[in-house]
Amino acid sequence: MAPKRNQITNKAKRIEQLLSMAWTTESTARILAITGQILELDPNNIEALIMRADNTKDAEERVKFLRRGVEALNAPENFAMHDSKVLYTIALNQRLAYSLLMLGKHDEAYEVCDTVVKFSEENYDNEEDENYESMKSLRYRLLIYRKEWQKILALTMQDEDHTAGWAYAKLVSAWELSPEPKQKVCANLFWNALMKGPDIPFYMLGFFEEPDEDDDAQTQDDFQFALLYYDVLSISDEFYNWFSRGVTLFGLLSNRFEGREREYMIDTLDSLGGFNDYEKMSAILVEGDDMAVIEALAANKCLTD
Repeated sequence: MAPKRNQITNKAKRIEQLLSMAWTTESTARILAITGQILELDPNNIEALIMRADNTKDAEERVKFLRRGVEALNAPENFAMHDSKVLYTIALNQRLAYSLLMLGKHDEAYEVCDTVVKFSEENYDNEEDENYESMKSLRYRLLIYRKEWQKILALTMQDEDHTAGWAYAKLVSAWELSPEPKQKVCANLFWNALMKGPDIPFYMLGFFEEPDEDDDAQTQDDFQFALLYYDVLSISDEFYNWFSRGVTLFGLLSNRFEGREREYMIDTLDSLGGFNDYEKMSAILVEGDDMAVIEALAANKCLTD
C-alpha cells in the first residue's frame, strides 16, 4: 500500500526540521546523530550525506558517504530543478576527489576530477565559481602525479583561466619537457607563477609558518594551495634548487627577510648561485610593490642561467 499524502508531508517536514537543526549546531557528534536520523527517513537525502561526509574523520568512511551521495543524485525523488542537481553534483564530486587524494588513490581522484570539470563546463554557467576553479587546480595537480607533461601543456594552452594551478602546472611540465638549459626556457614561467600569489612559494618551501585562523581569506587560500602543490618541487634536485633560488632572490628584494634571517638567506642565495642577480637588482631596483619587483626581475632576465 502506498503511503498516504499526509504521511509523506509529515516526513518531509520532519526532515526539514532535522536539517535546520544540523545546520545550526557546531557539535560534530550532534551533526552525526541528526544526519543519521535523516538518513533513516530518507537514505538518498543529499544534504544529509554531504554533512555526514564533512563531519566524518575517517577518509574511507567519508568516501563511502560521498559515493552514496553521487548515486543518490539519480534517485527519482531527487531534484526537479536542474540547477540544484548541477550544484550538488559539483559539491559531492569535489569532496570525493579530495578524499580520494588523501587516500593516495590518485587515478580514481583524477577520473572524478576530470569528469566534474567537464560536467561543470557543459552544465554550469558560472565557471568563475571557486569550486570549479578548485577542481581544475586539483586536476592539474593529479596530472603532475601521473607525470602527463604533454597533456598538461595541452590543457594549459586551452585554459583561459590563468590561475595559480594553471601557472605551476605549466612551469613544472615545461621544465620536464624542455631541453637544456631549462632555466632559460622556464624563467618567465616561474615569474608568472609567482605573480599568481607572491606568498605561495614561501609556504611551499617552509619559509613562512602556517597562517592563524583569523588571517584573511587570501592568506588561507595561498596556504591551502601550497599544501596541495608543495611536493611538486621534488621532481628533481635541480628544479628544487633553481626554484628556491628564485624565491630567495625575490624574498630578499621584497624585504620578506629581516635581521639574522636576512643574512642567512643572502648566504643561502650565494650557495644557490643567485648572488650576482641579487647584486645587480639591488643596484637598479627602486622600492615598489611585489608585482613591480617581479616584473623587474623578469625584465632583467634573472634566473635564466
